[in-house]
Amino acid sequence: MKYIKDIKPDEKIESVYLLKKKELKRTKENKPYLTMVLADKTGAIEAKVWDDADTVEMRIGGASAVHIKGVVVKYRENIQFKVDHIRPADENEYSPSDLIRSLENPEEIFDKIVGYIKSIENKWLNLLAMAILDDVDLREKFMRSPGAQNWHNAYIGGLMEHTYEVMYITDHVCSLYPEASRDICLIGAFCHDIGKTVELDPSKFEYTVQGGLIGHLTLGFEILSRKIAGIPGFPEDLATHLKHGILSHHGEYEQQSPVLPKTLEATIVYHADELVSQANAIKELIQAQSGLQKVWSNFVSIKNRKYLLTKPEDL
Repeated sequence: MKYIKDIKPDEKIESVYLLKKKELKRTKENKPYLTMVLADKTGAIEAKVWDDADTVEMRIGGASAVHIKGVVVKYRENIQFKVDHIRPADENEYSPSDLIRSLENPEEIFDKIVGYIKSIENKWLNLLAMAILDDVDLREKFMRSPGAQNWHNAYIGGLMEHTYEVMYITDHVCSLYPEASRDICLIGAFCHDIGKTVELDPSKFEYTVQGGLIGHLTLGFEILSRKIAGIPGFPEDLATHLKHGILSHHGEYEQQSPVLPKTLEATIVYHADELVSQANAIKELIQAQSGLQKVWSNFVSIKNRKYLLTKPEDL
């Protein structure tokens, strides 16, 4: 197994990688070529097939792991695979733990989340939190799900890690703004991405049918609504505030948020979520590309920029 973080330009590679994305395209001369994103637990890299691309695309079909032979080339200051041969990998050729990264301390992170939940004083919110934690299937999905497909916390357990970080920031912001309900903020932070337990398939890092057609905001709204409905007497006004927090946590219409944050609590959760998700993504980007002896990262299309990979010289 040759880990992606260790590859160098001009190196010949024969190894197995996770196939995260593939797309058949055409050159200006109308010749088909295949572009892919390959990954393992250490990172991801772009790969190209130039010869018989349409045949190759059909050969690998919907494979989740592929065996490749090729060479690492440098293109516009970035490295990528020029693939000479590729096929679906046999199960005995690799260990899933080499291909799919997992959170290193899941039990520790889970215990910290439970600690925050135990600090919630409102009895209705405590009942709601326990209804979620006592759902064995939902709890296991929560502990295993990635935080996103590609951008932030994109590894097994990433959702739980991201949730803890949002709760941590939210708790500290509430200490600065006692006007906000800490209980609502904490349960909002805990539940804000609960829909990702249904949105993403952790075995393939692909969107489920529900995830692709409905999205995690609506899926989370549905999960929360079901749990609230199972608690007799749950206050309607409190339920409305919690549902608003889930539906507004992307913050802007342009970010697929059906409503904008209109309470102090929803505003705090939105900005805590935005802060830790972006910080995690940039941290991962720097760690993945800092070993390539570059000053600037690859261009990040979803953020429309490159990121500086180097620290100030006096640090």
